[in-house]
Amino acid sequence: MRTCLWMAALAAVLLPVAAAASPGASGGLLQNPCIVTPLVSVTPTAVVAAAPPTLALATPFVGGIGYGAPAQHSGGSVMPVTTQLHAGFFDPADDFSSGFVGGFRMGPQVDPHVQIGLAMDWWHKSESTTMRLGGGGTEKLVLSTVDADLLPVLAFVQVRGDENLPIIPYGGFGVGYEWLFLSRYDYMYGYFDQTFGGFGWQVWGGIGIPLNGRTRVVGEVFYDGSEVSSDVEVFSPEVGYAVVRHEISMNGVGMRFGISWGF
Repeated sequence: MRTCLWMAALAAVLLPVAAAASPGASGGLLQNPCIVTPLVSVTPTAVVAAAPPTLALATPFVGGIGYGAPAQHSGGSVMPVTTQLHAGFFDPADDFSSGFVGGFRMGPQVDPHVQIGLAMDWWHKSESTTMRLGGGGTEKLVLSTVDADLLPVLAFVQVRGDENLPIIPYGGFGVGYEWLFLSRYDYMYGYFDQTFGGFGWQVWGGIGIPLNGRTRVVGEVFYDGSEVSSDVEVFSPEVGYAVVRHEISMNGVGMRFGISWGF
């Protein structure tokens, strides 16, 4: 015990001198079991001093998490896409009477007032010509039947008014290709089935009434301009086989009503 007291006194004198001369010189004195207890208090001080930098590094990471932000790609925000479903009627001016039309338009909003995209419609008309037979009966002779389906596929651009208006006006223009599928049965000439095609375009104008968010009820008037044709090989006793081009005008006006929404 007396030896330990002498050694403690000696350490109290030599430690400051050794620390001033060489900071690492006191390392050997830590091996003395008599002076381990006074130096234990150094260790908690070092741990507490190291803890704050660890917490400080974690704080920006936790605070950097955001919620409710719009979905983004590496190049920027995603453009919203607007879709319209509609139905109505179309009345070709020349060869057919009015028939049902339905279709859709879909594409991105490249600007709050401008949309581009793809449009497709389907127009159908079925007609028949009959003749009542004589003798007072109810029998009818079917002279001819015609089934016609027009399918325009167009690339379009559409411009509309501000979203905050109670009634939103809009107008558009599309160009593309149109197919006419025509099936006909004739009492004298038999069955005829042919596909016609050609360049087509449409122009339309209408209004949208907002329901909620980006959903609207829409109504529009449109004009379709197209001249579809088909080449048929026929035989004539005078000239033999020849190619005859059949052309049908599908110019006309119509109306469409439906719903439009964005996402």
